Amino acid sequence: ADWKRERFTLEQDLNQAVVEAFVRLYERGLIYKGSYLVNWSPSLQTAVSDLEVEYSEEKGTLFHFKYPVEGGGPEDFIP
Repeated sequence: ADWKRERFTLEQDLNQAVVEAFVRLYERGLIYKGSYLVNWSPSLQTAVSDLEVEYSEEKGTLFHFKYPVEGGGPEDFIP
């Protein structure tokens, strides 16, 4: 790996190229949008394919956080 050229995919000048690449891959049928973005395994410390996940319904609590935008009004927040 060439760590001198390391980049983050959401950097302003790189983001459009990343979006374009994913759109092209999707249009060619090489990637798909599944029902889950990521299945993270805390024990394996890695992402796991949908094909490797055994789903189960469990009661739980879903929390939502609103982060206020600095200098914004009372309705300005990052969802």
